[in-house]
Amino acid sequence: MGKTYQVKTKQIDSESKFYYIEIGKQQFFKPHRIVWVSPRLVEKNDKGEEVVEFPAKAKITITEKGTIKLVPSDTHLTYDIFISCGYRGGAKFEVLEPETEAMINYVEYRSERGSLGVSVGALVTVQGERPVKVKYKRSGRLYGSAPEGIRIYRPDGESEDIEISDVADLEDLKA
Repeated sequence: MGKTYQVKTKQIDSESKFYYIEIGKQQFFKPHRIVWVSPRLVEKNDKGEEVVEFPAKAKITITEKGTIKLVPSDTHLTYDIFISCGYRGGAKFEVLEPETEAMINYVEYRSERGSLGVSVGALVTVQGERPVKVKYKRSGRLYGSAPEGIRIYRPDGESEDIEISDVADLEDLKA
């Protein structure tokens, strides 16, 4: 299945309750981004906790002041793309297809200052229920994992890795 985030709440008064998730970790494990979530996307898990699960039938919107919101949508799907780094390494990725409508990048430090490695991720909104194909590279001690490859995220929450370290050119495979 896809990634699940625990939902936190802000209570302004007795009637106003707002939901949000924290994605990524910066220095000293502060959240990298705060994403405000529509109450219609919040579900309860087996333990009774309020969560948001990705991929979600939702789209990302950004207000004039820069507030990031996740709102329900029947025509969009939002994925949580995440590429882990190796020990004391880094990671990067690019979305190959389909074209993204919105993308909110984040980083995740493995230690307080990131000296043990910095992984990267993004919330990506695409039109329709289509899989997302991502090309990634990562460095550091990988302990046998591929330093580069292609990962396909599917609408059912599953993902598949295709290692391309042995293949010089992907065009050769199409013949």
